[in-house]
This record gives sequence, C-alpha cells and structure tokens, in this order.
Amino acid sequence: MGVLSRADVELADVVAVARSGERVRLASVVERDIEASRSVVDDILAEGRPVYGLNTELGAGRDIVVSDDRIGEFQRRTIRNSNAGLGEPLTFEQARAVIFARLVGFSRGGSGVSLALATQYRELLNRDVYPVIPRAGSVGAADLTHLAAVAAVATGTGRAIVGGEVISGADALAAVGLEPFALGAHEALASLSGNSYSVGVGALVVSDLAAVVNAADRVVALSLAALAAHSTGGALSPFSPEVHAAHRSPEQAASAARVLALLPATSAASTQDPLSFRTAPQLHAPLAVAVAASAAAIRLELASRTENPLVDAELRRMVSGGNFQVLGLGLSYEALRLALAHVAAASERRLAKLSALQAPLRRSGDARVPGLLSYTASSLLAEVRHLANPVTLDTSSVSEDVEDVSSNAAVALQLLERSAKLTRTILAIEAVTAAELAAGAELSAPLRSVADLVTGGLDDDTPADELVARVERELF
Repeated sequence: MGVLSRADVELADVVAVARSGERVRLASVVERDIEASRSVVDDILAEGRPVYGLNTELGAGRDIVVSDDRIGEFQRRTIRNSNAGLGEPLTFEQARAVIFARLVGFSRGGSGVSLALATQYRELLNRDVYPVIPRAGSVGAADLTHLAAVAAVATGTGRAIVGGEVISGADALAAVGLEPFALGAHEALASLSGNSYSVGVGALVVSDLAAVVNAADRVVALSLAALAAHSTGGALSPFSPEVHAAHRSPEQAASAARVLALLPATSAASTQDPLSFRTAPQLHAPLAVAVAASAAAIRLELASRTENPLVDAELRRMVSGGNFQVLGLGLSYEALRLALAHVAAASERRLAKLSALQAPLRRSGDARVPGLLSYTASSLLAEVRHLANPVTLDTSSVSEDVEDVSSNAAVALQLLERSAKLTRTILAIEAVTAAELAAGAELSAPLRSVADLVTGGLDDDTPADELVARVERELF
C-alpha cells in the first residue's frame, strides 16, 4: 500500500498491509481532508447545534443532551459500553485488516476525527500493536464491538497481544513508544462508525477465494485423468472451446480452458460422464462471478464515507444517515456461500464415483488412501450446505427498538470463512483419491505434483488428516 491517498483502495492493498506487514503513510492531501473534516465538527460543537453523537447520547438516548463538561467522559463511556465482544480473538493479520479498514475510512473525510487520532491508528499498524478483538458481537450496522476493542487500545485501555502475551492496552502502547490517545468530541462514535471487520477481514477471505476457483478446476482435471485411467470412451468434448463459446460466459470458458489445458490430448472417458464431471465449468463459473461481485462490494465500502453522522466538509454540515447499513456486502457473502456449496456438492459426488473405482485397490490391500475419506467429505458437505442458508434476515431489534433492522454482514462473513475452509478440504479429499487412481497415468506437471504428494513416501501409517492437509497446501 505504501501511501494512503485519495486513490481507490484495492483488496490487494488490504492483504499487503494485513499479511505482509506493509507500513502505511498518509498522503498530505489526505491529511488536509481529515483536518478539514475535523474543523466542521469543531465549528458545529462551538455553535451548540444538537447533532447525534456529538452533543447527544446514542441509540435510545439520542434525545439526551451531553453537556460540554461531560463530553470527554462521554467518549470514554461510549468506548467502554461498546467494548462488548466475546469469543476467540481475531488473528494478527485479521486485526491489522480491521485497523487498516478503519484508517481508510478516516482518510475519506467523512468521519470528523482529528489527524492525531488517524495518526494513532496508523502507528498501531506501523508498530505492530495487536489489539485483542473478540470475534462475535456485530449485527452488521457498523462493527461496533470490533472497533471498540481497537479504540480501547488506542486510548490506553482494553487488551493487546505483545510477544504472544496478553497485556493491557496501556502497557502495549508503552512497549512501542506510544502514548494513550485522549478522544475529543465525536471521536468515540467516529471510531466505531464503520464496518471495518466485515470489510477488512472480508477482503482477506474473498482474496483467498479467488484461488479456490483455479484449484477446483485443477482437481476436476485430476479426477478426469483418474477416470480416463480406468475406462475407455470418447473425447472430452464437454470442455471444448466451442461448447463454452455457445454459452457466452467468459468465466465458464476460462474454467473449461484451465481444465482442458491440464489434460493430455489422449485423455478419454465415457461418452457422457456424470454431470458433476462434465458440467464442472458451469458450476465453477458462478463461484468466480460471486467472488468478483463480493470483491466489488468490498471496494465500494473502502471507497465510501459510511459514518453516522456523516461529516460533509464542503457543506460544513454533519448529517445523520444510514451508509453503515451494508446489506449489499452481506448479500454478496450469502451468494458466495451458496456458490461454494454447489462446488463442494459436485466435488463430493465426483469423489463417490472415484471411491467406487478405488474398491479393487482396497480389496487387494493395495490402497493407501482410506476409502472412508468419502464419508468424511459427506459429513463436511452437510455442514457446507447448512452454512449456505441465509443469515442476513435473522436480525433482531436492538437499542430499545430504535435500531430495528440490520444486515448481519459480520455473521455472514464468519459463515463464509467456515464454508470456504470446508470446501477447500472437500476438494483436497477428492484430489487425494483421484491422485492415487491416476498415479500411473500420463499427467501434466500441475497434476503430477499432486499425485506425487499422495504416492511419494506414502505408507499405511500416514494419517489421513496429514495426507489431506499436504494436498490442501499444494492446491491452495
């Protein structure tokens, strides 16, 4: 990423900051935008005009005025009251993605935070401060609990992890030479007013899913090679370019081309293989489309001003709005889970066919891949199918019925994260079984590398989970 400017932020930028530890600098134009936004807040506060969260309380307390002498205490109370997440903490890279996504939000000039607070968040990244951010808590109308955990550390409370040890936020700041930040008027709410978990961690998950499409094509090619090694018949016409040109789906054509490129020209199978084999491009293409749509939804959020109230530096106003309601993002995660379920279901069906071909090896005692891996895949598929059910409608009314609808985008993302993991494992199980069956066949280099992982040094004592994990790492 390097310099955070007015330019669009891409998913790759989030990945670079979160996973590669890339340092972040604010462009001078962004610093000016942040300062201009803050000056609007200062002017409105001086005028005494009532604005939600600036000089009034929040949610059900929106009509309760906060006096000037209580504004500092109100900032601290807001963070403390919102720091209510539970569950396992996010990983180091996920925490960095959350902080970076909120810093991007600050840079857009709609938050009204001071440049000093934006700088504090930048330094949390650049000095590797790792706030303990509990996984559960957001209903998808701004990721309040996740962002409260970050704000707590930035202000010298909360908890952070340094050297693998959980310590206080104050001690974590001191360890890297930072002072606790004292929030000014409106800055507590502005720190929380973003879907930075759903966007930042979503960028990591969706970026990884791009690899699933290519890997699924590779697995299909290996399974087709296994079929060809155990049967005779016609050419693999369902993968020819003419078939996919007729449907005019570039994603489908690309999938078919990848499969075809991995197969030797002499490959043959039955005249019409089962649908899970011959319609793989038609099944994989919707996943590619869903990945692209979800990536676009994330980019939109990274480019937007989503705060409530929204600070408009040109009009010199703070306006209550609802840009924090990210149903579009949540629905994109729902669509991805459904597309993954179809890919996983087809993989499990192909595996069942391959397992039947493996039966003679099992009876002779020559099989090294456990036959009941197909049972495990079936078990995992049941969960993937369950995870495909919608969650964005399963919301509750909160804050005394003031906040009466929400998106559940964060929960949709968490289910997607699990669904992606299970789908990768199902595909790896298929690849393991196909690799044993195709081991003696003519294979292209990408397929041979998988087969060699399965057959090279494999013995009766190799645990199934180690074998599958080995192939999963190779594929993804």
